[in-house]
Amino acid sequence: ALISKRRSLFLYLQNIFFKIMTENNLIVYKASAGSGKTFNLVLEYVSLLIKDTRAYRNILAVTFTNKATSEMKQRILSELYSIRIGEDTNFFKALVEMNSFYSEDVIRRNASEALDNILHDYSYFSIQTIDAFLQRVMRNMAKELGVGSNYNLILDDDEVVEEAIKRLI
Repeated sequence: ALISKRRSLFLYLQNIFFKIMTENNLIVYKASAGSGKTFNLVLEYVSLLIKDTRAYRNILAVTFTNKATSEMKQRILSELYSIRIGEDTNFFKALVEMNSFYSEDVIRRNASEALDNILHDYSYFSIQTIDAFLQRVMRNMAKELGVGSNYNLILDDDEVVEEAIKRLI
């Protein structure tokens, strides 16, 4: 019962996540390694920041690995900094093309402001793994889901099976 309740809870949260994402503007990049996914994701993210320099507070960016999460954050900050100091990179050219309704000066000014905002409000600059995101949702909804706030989420199936066997014996 414990195992099926945990799995059901996880599947329920996964379904909520995907329902939310499909009812809104979800952009999914699926491609092989080295094909430019990170470049495109960072371009999309920074483009949103050009339109609203505090948009990072409302963007849900989810990756599959901690390495990808770290790389995304570093690349976003790095690109914003490059724009701020006036570098004319391929990224900047793509950003200008994507936001052709803004002048280059406005793009640079907004990128600089977005960078300052993120650095002064870093806790809202949230890029996380899908499991960290679902864990956060579960913690925030523990009462509604009927789970104690001090629950333990076990990601190792062997440990779950072992606990189930112990409870049966």
